[in-house]
Amino acid sequence: MERNWFDDNNIKSSTNNDFYGHTPYYKAEQSTPSPVSKKREKKHVTWGQLIASLVIVAVLFCAGGVFIGKLLNDGNKPSPIVSGTAIPTTDPNATPTTPPSSSIAVSGDSNTQTSVTDMLKTCMSSIVGLYTKNTVYDMTGQSYTQDLGSGSGVIISEDGYIVTNYHVIEGASKVSVYLQEGTEYEATIVGSDSATDLAVLKLTLKQEGETFTAATLGSSANSTVGESVYAIGNPLGFLTTSVSDGIISGLDRTITVEEQTMTLMQTTAAVNPGNSGGGLFNAKGELIGIVNSKSTGTDVEGLGFAIPIDIAYPIIKDLMDYGYVTGRPFLGISMQNVTLMDSSFGSFYFPSYITRVQITGIAEGSCAEEAGLKSGDIILAFDGDEINGSTQLSAKLAEHEIGDVVTITIQRDYESIDVTVTLKGRES
Repeated sequence: MERNWFDDNNIKSSTNNDFYGHTPYYKAEQSTPSPVSKKREKKHVTWGQLIASLVIVAVLFCAGGVFIGKLLNDGNKPSPIVSGTAIPTTDPNATPTTPPSSSIAVSGDSNTQTSVTDMLKTCMSSIVGLYTKNTVYDMTGQSYTQDLGSGSGVIISEDGYIVTNYHVIEGASKVSVYLQEGTEYEATIVGSDSATDLAVLKLTLKQEGETFTAATLGSSANSTVGESVYAIGNPLGFLTTSVSDGIISGLDRTITVEEQTMTLMQTTAAVNPGNSGGGLFNAKGELIGIVNSKSTGTDVEGLGFAIPIDIAYPIIKDLMDYGYVTGRPFLGISMQNVTLMDSSFGSFYFPSYITRVQITGIAEGSCAEEAGLKSGDIILAFDGDEINGSTQLSAKLAEHEIGDVVTITIQRDYESIDVTVTLKGRES
C-alpha cells in the first residue's frame, strides 16, 4: 500500500564568576626589613595577555566538563535498540543480528517487498466462487430450481461487496457464494450492466459486523505489455481460487463479446470456463482487471481477456451507489428470451425456431410506459434491426443517448405494431 524527526538543543553559555573573580594569594617569606624601604615595582598586564589567558582557561574548563559529563552519562546510557532487540554493549566488537539500515525502505529490496507467495495468498483470499440458479415453472404451474452455471467474483470491500461479470449472474434468481476456506453465503444482486459485462453483489452476513478480505484496486493505466500478471478464479466450477500466471500481451484490444464491443486487456495467463468474474492482479497484488472472456478454437491458445479496472471502476461505483449506471438511456422494461416458431422458414414436419425478447414488466414512469408498451409484448426489431435476444437489445440501446427517438417493433396479439419511444434516463 516518512517521518522527520526534529531535536531542539538549547545551548546555554555561562561564566563562573567565582573563578574569574578570584585573585591568587601568594604568602610572602618573612625577612628582616631593610632599613631602607624599597617599593616593589608593579607589573602591568596588557589587554592581549588578559584575553589569551581567559581563552586558555575557558578551553580547559570546557574540556574538563565534557570529560566529566561523559563519565556520568556512560554509567546510565541504555543499550541501543535494533528492531526491538537490546544489543549488549559489553563487547565493543559485537555485530548486531539485524542492522539498523534494514528498516530503510528501498524500492526493489527483497526485504521491503512481500514475497510472491504471500502476495498471492492475500489475493486468493479475496476471490470467491459463484454458483447461480433460477426458478422455472412447468406447464402445470409447478416451480423447480434449475442450475445455471458457475463463475468467479472478487471481494472489493470489507463489508462484503463483490464484483463479477454480468454474464455470470444473468437470469439468476439465486446466487450462492463460496469463500476460499469453503464457507457458503447467499448474495443479492445489487446492480448489473450488460453493456460492460459487470455486476455487483452483496453478501448476506451471517452475523453483524462480519468483515472480509478485500482486494486492493490498482490502475490499469499504469500497466505495460510484458508485465507479469496473475489470473485467480474458479475454473470449471470446482477448482476454487486457482492461480495462473502470464504477462500482459496487449492493451486496448477492441473485442466483440456476445454482440457487445468492449475495450479489454489481453493476457497469456490461462483463462478457462469458470474464471469469468475473477481477478487479474499485477505483481504488487493490485487488482487491475476483471477476467471476462477468452478466445477458443483448435488453433487458439493463450488469448485471455479482462476488463481494465480503470474502465470498470466508475461502473462499479454506480452499481454500488445506485444499482444502475447513471447517464445512460433506460428503456424501463423487464424482459426474457422466448423461442418462437418461425413461420417464414421450415415446415410442419421440419419447423424452424427463432429467439425473441418478451417484456415481462414495465417500470412506472419509464419511457416504455409513456410509449404504451405492455407486459407480454414481444420485441421483434429496434430501429429496424431485428432483435434475437436480450443481449442484442441491450447493445442496441447502448448505442443511443438520452433524448433519442427510436422505433420499436412489437408483436401483440398476432399483430405487428411500431411504437415510437423517446429515450429517458433512469431516475431511481
